[in-house]
Formats: sequence, C-alpha cells, structure tokens
Amino acid sequence: MATDYSEGRYAEHYQEAKKSQSWRSQVETYSFLKLIGDVRGKNVLDVACGEGHFTRILRRAGASKMVGIDISDRMVELAREQEAREPLGIEYRVEDARLGVANQNFDLAVSAWLLCYARDRVDLARMCSGVASRLDPGGRFVTVTMNPALYSFRPLPSYRKYGVEFTLADRMVDGAKIQATVHLDATSFLADNYSFSSGTYDSELAAAGFRDVTVHTPELEPCAGAGNIDYWQELLEYPFFIFIDCVKG
Repeated sequence: MATDYSEGRYAEHYQEAKKSQSWRSQVETYSFLKLIGDVRGKNVLDVACGEGHFTRILRRAGASKMVGIDISDRMVELAREQEAREPLGIEYRVEDARLGVANQNFDLAVSAWLLCYARDRVDLARMCSGVASRLDPGGRFVTVTMNPALYSFRPLPSYRKYGVEFTLADRMVDGAKIQATVHLDATSFLADNYSFSSGTYDSELAAAGFRDVTVHTPELEPCAGAGNIDYWQELLEYPFFIFIDCVKG
C-alpha cells in the first residue's frame, strides 16, 4: 500500500524533512531548479506538490501562472495555509495526477517524487498519461524519482548520514518496493516507494506522448562542496534519485 500523507502527521513530517535535511536544498533543489531553467512567463503545474515547496520557489522565479496539485488533502491544506500567510497567487487543488484532464494548457509540468509512488506498470502509465493530458504540445515534464540503478548498487550504500535509509525487496522487478526511513531530529517516519527500470520509464513516457526523454544525475550546489566534498561523495557516486526531462510531442 502506498503511503497516505493525509494520515496522522505524515504531511507535517514530510514538510519538516524538506526544510531540515541538507541534501534537499544543496543537491535535490539545486539540481532540479538548474534543470528546469527559466520559468518567467510560463504556465507551470507542480504535480504532487506536497506542501508547496517547489510551487512557491517557481512562482517567485517568475512563473506567470502557478498551480499545485496533490492527492493528499492534508498536503494541500498545508500549502494553502502558507499561501494564506504569504499570498503569491498560487492555486492549490486536491487532484489525482493519474486522471486525465483536458485543455489545461500548461507549458511546463514539474514533479518531485510522483512516479515512484506508482505501485505497478499500469499505475505508472496512468501517471504519465495524466501529466501529458495537462500539457500543451511542446510542453516539458521535469521530474525527480527513485534511481532505477539503486537495486544494482552492491553493496547498497548507507545514506543514514543524509537522514534517510532504504530497505529493498529481494529482487528488482517493475514495482519492487523501496521502503524509505526518513530520520528527523525528534522522530522518523516510513514512506513506501516503488522502483521501475529505465526502459520502463522510457516506454511509458513514450506511450503517453513524450519524446526526447533524458536522464540527469544529481549535482552538488557549488558553495556546498567547498571543503566538504567527502561528505557528499557517496551520494553523488551512488545517487538514490535521478531527474527525468522530456517533451510532449
């Protein structure tokens, strides 16, 4: 069963992890924004927006229209609370990314950690098609997801110093579970993710109408590496996440 971020305090814990874990800002956020590039004047959709971390960043970066959608009503509630405290003109909606929605007219869809919640290939296909339905022809989709190579790392590195650990299934198949333990200062929580091969990602994105599918590995923010590169070396050599960039044909 996929993690339900509307249960208990999952949403609040996830929000805390975004703010407190250094790999989030110095590797994930840096690499993601560098790949996304200039959003000024674009209509942008943040799919699986969570509490609105990237949604707010991209709106401040000049997106002319910014919408965030998430299947978790609690995540959207947290995002709306922040919008109420600091209005940026962002619309947040409780919405299942797997459902097709016509005539959305977005130039760019971004998503941090959507595809890794697909429990099987059918679920993955629905997510890819759902995102495609919201984009104009020529629109880009840029996403962060689990690294398909994680199952090939022998031995599996310990990412505990970065605040996260992974438990893998016995073998790699499409939909193989990856259980993440996310450590915070005062607590920890579990999140279930699912792994797919690079070929499966390529095939399902292509079937949804995407082309020019390109995979990018994480980069370290330059100022973060000054005098501290040894700390980040394992994450950069054996990244547990990747970025996918593609275009709707």
